[in-house]
Amino acid sequence: MRSKRALQTTGTGVFLAGLVTFVLSRLITDGFVHGLFQGMTIALMVGAAYLFGAQWRHGRNEGGAEQNPEALWLPSRDEDRE
Repeated sequence: MRSKRALQTTGTGVFLAGLVTFVLSRLITDGFVHGLFQGMTIALMVGAAYLFGAQWRHGRNEGGAEQNPEALWLPSRDEDRE
């Protein structure tokens, strides 16, 4: 699994590339290249969202329930204590 720092750097880079393609799609207003930049913008922004989500998921798993089973509350544990 990639480190949280690598996911953050990669996600930010992909997001910035998406912003660049968005600006270019606004400058070029017609033709194939305009559509190409629009498609690249969508693909890069979706990719950045995935990477930011993976960063969040990766950060949540560090030090979570795997290392401390008491970290999560379960209703069944309350029934056992009564």
